[in-house]
Amino acid sequence: MPLPRFATLPADRRAAILAAAAEEFARAGLEGASYNRIIARAGASKGAMYYYFDNKEDLFLTVVADLAERAVAAIGGPGPFTDPAGFWREMRALCARAMAFFLADPHVAGLGKQLITAGSDSPAGRAVAGHTLRLEAFTADLLRRGQAVGAVRTDLPVALLAHLLTGLGEAMDRWLLTRLDQLDPAELAGLPDQYIDLFARLAAPSPTASPDPKTRTQAP
Repeated sequence: MPLPRFATLPADRRAAILAAAAEEFARAGLEGASYNRIIARAGASKGAMYYYFDNKEDLFLTVVADLAERAVAAIGGPGPFTDPAGFWREMRALCARAMAFFLADPHVAGLGKQLITAGSDSPAGRAVAGHTLRLEAFTADLLRRGQAVGAVRTDLPVALLAHLLTGLGEAMDRWLLTRLDQLDPAELAGLPDQYIDLFARLAAPSPTASPDPKTRTQAP
């Protein structure tokens, strides 16, 4: 993580450094990225950069953390809902915001490709593992809220269901990242509906699985 002096920089200077680093890491990954190129693009000096970060790995992890923070701020959480249809409607809106954030910045896709191909013992792999744990916890909370209105099945442990859905989401992200250049705007626009349909097929209660009508719902 960055050294304390980085936090004292004006916000626009921090943003410029992180943007220059994101562009280079998205293009070449951690190992292939040129620290000197990042420094030049950021308009900084090499001496100054070592006041802000211990090394290139530290800068990379800061870029990933900044990306995650911006994603959380842009995507937010679900709006209010009181029934299964409302729950899945909010999940679709959440997915659409995530997709919009993903597509708005070309460096996000490049960083995503670097992260999904990283080895588990690499700095990028460890960053992904930490993100996955946080995402599973967020998903588990959403599932509990969905169960409260009958939108989510109750015959599986929430932790297991959250793990399955997170894994499904990661698989879909990998699929998207490897085909992003091949998909047209209409196909991209339809992905949130397709994603949520798959999530609902796994997480929504089967109409024949429970005699309690309050727990019954159909996939959106």
